[in-house]
Amino acid sequence: MRRLPPIAANLLVLATTTAVCLVVLEIGARLVLSVRPPGRSGEQAAYTAFDSTLGWRNKPGATVTYNRREYKTKIAINSLGFRDVERSVVKPEGSRRVLVMGDSFIEAYAVEQEKAITRRAEATARDVGCPTEVINAGVHGYAIDQEYLWYRREGFALRADIVVMAIYYNDIIQTVRTRYWGSPTPLLEMRNGELTTVNTPLTPPAPATTPTTAARNPRKATGGSALKYLVLERLITGAPKIYAQMAKSGLVAPYEPETIPDELRVYKTRGQLDEVRAAWTRTSEILQAFADAVRAEHATPVVAYIPASFEVVDADWDLTLMTYGMQPAAWDRGLVRAMLGDLAVKNRSLFLDFTEELREATGGWNGVPYFQHDGHWNDLGNEIAGQALVSFLRRHLLLRCTGSTGRRERPNPRVFESTASVALP
Repeated sequence: MRRLPPIAANLLVLATTTAVCLVVLEIGARLVLSVRPPGRSGEQAAYTAFDSTLGWRNKPGATVTYNRREYKTKIAINSLGFRDVERSVVKPEGSRRVLVMGDSFIEAYAVEQEKAITRRAEATARDVGCPTEVINAGVHGYAIDQEYLWYRREGFALRADIVVMAIYYNDIIQTVRTRYWGSPTPLLEMRNGELTTVNTPLTPPAPATTPTTAARNPRKATGGSALKYLVLERLITGAPKIYAQMAKSGLVAPYEPETIPDELRVYKTRGQLDEVRAAWTRTSEILQAFADAVRAEHATPVVAYIPASFEVVDADWDLTLMTYGMQPAAWDRGLVRAMLGDLAVKNRSLFLDFTEELREATGGWNGVPYFQHDGHWNDLGNEIAGQALVSFLRRHLLLRCTGSTGRRERPNPRVFESTASVALP
């Protein structure tokens, strides 16, 4: 070193230091990937039982622990078959009862039970002087046809004052299909003016020989470097537009688009599939039947829309467009909620859309209300949704609340709203 010119010596030290740092970072990256939990595994099989009408349901008393990449949560199913505290079929005296039906967003297996949307809503209502019981009737994988059938068979007995049907975009295409992830699902058709199941009793699926578990090391081929994989993964998910520009400049490999999932095609504004058109017609029929069934029990029907992360987070929309090679002009990420809003007006249901509240909570120190890779609401998302639900019900005078004047707000089940402006195809 003493024989080298000062500049050369400094460069050698810099190169050596950089190489050592890269080696350390590479080792750290390999350790991160080696201990990363799988993105999907078979926990649901531990608390799911076959149902000849609905396809499946939760096992009362079952417990399981989810150990996913972004969370680790404990699941306990109550005696009614839901991930909730114990509930009595008899409604508590002096309390309003809200029944919330939905899929995994409502079941909320991605967060601990007390942080789920329904528990957040119940706590919020109590804190603002509105004693309200908010029952979690969410079941992973359920679509609106299963929720409607469950309500007609069992849910009505809970005598809820408000019944919420929470809808995610993949519910739409499922209304005209008879299987979901290998499990049979009911098919409803309109016959003689009434929605009727045409494929029940369902046949139990073949038992799984091994649990569905993702590979322990999810790293794709990236020149053998775990560090490179993590950096590119973060760039793709966090800044897809920048990645696309780097790909055009030849700095990174172009992203190879994947096949567009059929359920995503409900956002397409032109060249729609016949199956999607049929699914929207079936959805309209189910929502009408749901509203009629709820009103027959002297309760108020609410259609609640759960937006996907790409409807709330702009970077996630950019990533979706890049992932599937979608042309922005042919897709509208606000289309589904607009059409559901129209349907709510059509059948005189209330329409609750969580999108704007979730957008307002995005960014800054709070981060985003969704898990980056899993796609479900995180703690923040559930908190925002729970508060939005209570605010919505109070705004429509559907809760019995005592304000500072001591006067009680009187419920008005006749009011309904929509923010939609798109007609059915």
